[in-house]
Amino acid sequence: MLKTQEACFHADNRAALRGIGVPALVVHGDADFSAPVELTGRRTAELLPECTYLEYPAAGHGLYVSHAEQFNADLLKFMAD
Repeated sequence: MLKTQEACFHADNRAALRGIGVPALVVHGDADFSAPVELTGRRTAELLPECTYLEYPAAGHGLYVSHAEQFNADLLKFMAD
């Protein structure tokens, strides 16, 4: 488990993200302490050519649970567009 986390932490996925050619949705909470939004969500969204970026105020890492209704509505909207 520790080696997996270490590999994820040190992986450089910038080139792969730039190469994604389909619409992508990035949803991130601005209160995520395990993956700070300024280091993860915002940077990821900037690298994806066709990205819809949604940032939820006061949402943490488990926003799909804490903000389930909003998340599900946003996901359904993204898939319908």
